[in-house]
Amino acid sequence: MTDNNEADAETNKSQATQINIRMQQGEHTGQLLYSNFTSVQGGQGVVIVDFGFLDPQTIHAVNRLARSGEKVPEAVGARMSCRMAISVEAANSLAQQLNQLFHKKT
Repeated sequence: MTDNNEADAETNKSQATQINIRMQQGEHTGQLLYSNFTSVQGGQGVVIVDFGFLDPQTIHAVNRLARSGEKVPEAVGARMSCRMAISVEAANSLAQQLNQLFHKKT
């Protein structure tokens, strides 16, 4: 038979603790980078996220071609703004934070 106090202790151990973290800017983080395109790849224990910028005129031109039934290019050029390698745990946390943000907006 299990003692209730032992069961409660096990439950408390498995619950997540939330801590506020204050990030300070590094020497290269003061400038915002705008991105309207992302690409995600998995690696060994990391997730690679590429942030890029597609020219809005290019996006509109490709959309026009697709809507009219014309042949669309196989590839279009984009400029990479930033590449980040983050741990799987950090990627999971980011996904949760984004989901919370989007659910608040709707």
